[in-house]
Amino acid sequence: MSEAPEEEIICQCFQVSDVTIKGYIKSRNLVEIEQVTNVCGAGGGCQSCHMLLQLFIDQQHKKPPEKIAESSNGHSQKRGIFGKLFARF
Repeated sequence: MSEAPEEEIICQCFQVSDVTIKGYIKSRNLVEIEQVTNVCGAGGGCQSCHMLLQLFIDQQHKKPPEKIAESSNGHSQKRGIFGKLFARF
């Protein structure tokens, strides 16, 4: 018999797991971090989990990865994780 994957606590302030967060994002079609915070509390404390919350939202809604950015010297470069997560701001 296979065991269910162990839940990982994503929001340390309110002890909210990845399974709980992803479940709410999927079942309620959440698209903003504030919506996640309103339904389960995750992200409402120190906000250090906001990057992961946005990642889970993007994964659920199958947001395409950012295109490779072209630098000022004409060379292509990959954007880092922060650039990908916060490119829309």
